[in-house]
This record gives sequence, C-alpha cells and structure tokens, in this order.
Amino acid sequence: MLAKPEPPPGAVVQMAVATALGTAVAMAWGWTLAAGLVFGLALSVASTVVLLRALEERRLLDTQRGRIAVGWLVVEDLVMVLALVLLPALADYVDEGGSAAGASPLLASLGWTLLKVAAFVTLMMVVGRRAIPWLLERVAGTGSRELFTLAVLAMALGVAFGSAKLFGVSFALGAFFAGML
Repeated sequence: MLAKPEPPPGAVVQMAVATALGTAVAMAWGWTLAAGLVFGLALSVASTVVLLRALEERRLLDTQRGRIAVGWLVVEDLVMVLALVLLPALADYVDEGGSAAGASPLLASLGWTLLKVAAFVTLMMVVGRRAIPWLLERVAGTGSRELFTLAVLAMALGVAFGSAKLFGVSFALGAFFAGML
C-alpha cells in the first residue's frame, strides 16, 4: 500500500528560486526591485489546468508522480493567492524608484491585510459553507435551470463584491472563495 504523498516543500523552494532569478534578470534589464519581484513571481508558477490535462492525457494522474505534481501545483496556487493578496499592500509602500518606504508601516499594512483575509476566510468557511449550499438547494428545488444559473452567478458576484468592499481583498479572490464553496 502506497503512502499518500505530502505536498512537496520543493514547490516553495522552486518558487523562491524562480522568483529570485526572475528578479535578478529584471534588475539586470534596469527594472525596479518591485517590478522584478512581480516578474519573478509570474515566472515561478505553472499552469495547473495545462499540467493536469497533460498528466491526464498520458494517464499519469493516478500515479505517485502525478499525485506529487498535483500537490506541487496546489502549493503553487495557494502561495500565489497569498502573493496576490499581499501585492496591493506592498505596492502602497513602494515609491516610484522601487525602494521600500519603511519597514514599520509596511509590516503593519501586511499584518492588517492578513488579518482581514483571515476574517474573510473564516466567515466564508463558517457561514458561507452552510448558507450557500442551503440557498442553492432551495433554488434547485424550483426545477428552473435558468434560475439556478442566475443564483450561482449572483452569489459568486455578491461574495466577490462583498469581500472587496468589507475586507479589502481582491474581487478575484472573493470570486475564488465563492466558487470553492
């Protein structure tokens, strides 16, 4: 019996190395540090959909290597969600020259951003996990496919908009969590 593979820590190491190399290349091109970090982050992730499709076509998805690759992709996606949440807070404290404005306000801003995201995730996992399926069951009970589609769209947009206004997270992150629920 094969043990269930754990998500590889190599994903985080690979992302750090790719981000560092991308940042170094961007800075060699004369870009700012902030622009280089964004460039490096963009280079550090793989397309989950493309890789899953390739694994599926080669019938490798259910092998140990396939499960490790999926774990790697999940770690990359989660790290990228965290990076996308923190980038706006970081952008507020970087001047036009690409250097940080100060460590103390930056740490306070990052801490506040993480606290708001944690509150949003908690609310979605506690309330959203129960309320959204309950509402969708009621709508599905009407038998109208159009109404169900409209309800799903309205809930996803409502959670995304509410998260952006109440918690300061991105519209895309709110839609991501609504879709997960």
